[in-house]
Amino acid sequence: MADVKLDILTPLGAVREGIEVAGVEVPGIQGELGLLPHHESLVTAVTAGVIRFKEGNKSVRIAVGSGFLEVKEAGRMVVLVERAIESGEVDVASATTERDEARKELDGYKASVDAPEYRALHDRWAWADAQVRAGS
Repeated sequence: MADVKLDILTPLGAVREGIEVAGVEVPGIQGELGLLPHHESLVTAVTAGVIRFKEGNKSVRIAVGSGFLEVKEAGRMVVLVERAIESGEVDVASATTERDEARKELDGYKASVDAPEYRALHDRWAWADAQVRAGS
């Protein structure tokens, strides 16, 4: 099976660039997207979560924040996210504490879920949860 070239980019630089993978799983706003070579071109939103793929024989998990995914016709997938961290770099204990604290605040939140404060709190929880899942 033909491989695709994968780029994972953040404002601070490339996490992976031009690596060849047989497929990749990306967290979308309506669930996980499984992408294989020869996928139709598309642009879609990415939500905080874990990107999974194989690099050689090694399974790789990278926690990512929100952003966008572009699948190009030329067999290239570009993930542009606000932040990303490799599974081996995650401080799971700190991320677990942060996730649990954010969850308690979300559970006790009484104002409108449309408020910017709620969105920021949810984003905080989602980023911490992505780190825990990538690092575990």
